[in-house]
Amino acid sequence: MPQNELQERIAILGGTFTPIHNGHRALLHKAFQTASHDGDGDGHVVVGLTSTQLATQTRSNRSHAELLGSFEARRDDLETELERLSGAYTASYEIIALEDTRGPAATRADVDALIASPEAKAQRRAHEVNQHRIASGLDPLEIHTPPFVVAEDGVRISSTRIRNGEIDVHGRILDDSEH
Repeated sequence: MPQNELQERIAILGGTFTPIHNGHRALLHKAFQTASHDGDGDGHVVVGLTSTQLATQTRSNRSHAELLGSFEARRDDLETELERLSGAYTASYEIIALEDTRGPAATRADVDALIASPEAKAQRRAHEVNQHRIASGLDPLEIHTPPFVVAEDGVRISSTRIRNGEIDVHGRILDDSEH
């Protein structure tokens, strides 16, 4: 096969993705936009789905990990969402199990960009990944950050707010009578 003049761009992101909400969709769209090229189907998105063990380790309240659902159920939901979103882009995608907080973004030389939430913790992790890459002799990743997606009340959408019954996955305020 002849060498393509466009180098395939690889964008990577990770998370628990449960329940999938409009904030997650913004991250996924940013990943596909970052990886996709005009023209033929170049680009690839790697989505690291947090393993159950890692989700338990990284929660400030470990009992919250039980609310996330099984890895398999989260993977199925994410696959459905990616299948729906990916049709608008040229990039392909894959889901991998994320077993540590840095994931393959810290070690894969072929990755170009890291998609990170605007949350301070996510931004800090993104910069730590780049520090690790530089220390390992790899080029730092581009860090792409979509803006927060806010609910009807102007407060950002989060999985915690959804699980607490404050809002739905689209950011609509739920009446007390609905939960």
